[in-house]
Amino acid sequence: MPETGEKKVVLAVDDTPEALQSISSILGNDYDVRLAVDAASAEAALSKIDNVDLMLLDVEMPDVSGIKFLEKLQRNPSYKNIPVVFITAHKEDAVIKKAIKNGAKGYVTKPFSPDALLESVRFFCA
Repeated sequence: MPETGEKKVVLAVDDTPEALQSISSILGNDYDVRLAVDAASAEAALSKIDNVDLMLLDVEMPDVSGIKFLEKLQRNPSYKNIPVVFITAHKEDAVIKKAIKNGAKGYVTKPFSPDALLESVRFFCA
């Protein structure tokens, strides 16, 4: 985390309030953490934020899967360069491969350790 300037913006998208609370408490001191409970609220947040440095995205959400949402982001020139790291309980190779194939830059499994989450975020928000 740079010592000067504004905090890097991390948009966390997860339909589980406990996961969002954990992410916010782990990252909140070092990053400007924005929260969204589904793809629709994530899109609304993206339209209001000048620059998102990293998106943490759950795979399983009620309105649209995280992978489908990532595919949509990849088609939008304004959002396609936002690095996305999936945070999910899925541990199956097929899901991980599909996420990476569709543009995910990383994958952290739930339950995640604070250190694992921080290291993933630091890597992309350096």
